[in-house]
Amino acid sequence: MMAWLAMLIALAGIVFLALGVFWLIAPPLGAGVAALIVGGGLLGLILVCTLVAVIVGRLRARSKRLAPHRSTDNRIEEQLRPVIGDRATEWAKANSGIAVVGALSAGVIIAASPSMRRLVYDAARPIIARKALQAMQGLTEPRD
Repeated sequence: MMAWLAMLIALAGIVFLALGVFWLIAPPLGAGVAALIVGGGLLGLILVCTLVAVIVGRLRARSKRLAPHRSTDNRIEEQLRPVIGDRATEWAKANSGIAVVGALSAGVIIAASPSMRRLVYDAARPIIARKALQAMQGLTEPRD
């Protein structure tokens, strides 16, 4: 939300600057010439901003290509292993199709049944509480 507010303020600032330049050069040059100059300046500003965005995007894409790639599977495995354990993680890795179908089926059942949602939430409450406490401790511990 703050980014949108900053963009709105920047746009209002550009509009007022353009209006000020127009009022400044309109009396000696005439309204038509002043409008052409201010409009051309704004289009030039848009062109410069677009070029900067394109250059930055290309540099980021190049740095992503050069950076070592971590597999999505490895990241998911790193996050799941502490929660469900080594044995269950290895099973899910070996039987990924069955795990996906099971997760999808469980999602449909949980979405359809309020009592099932409550049961799953009650079962997961200790894990959620432990993860929340770990996150809070990680935020409050002093860093080296």
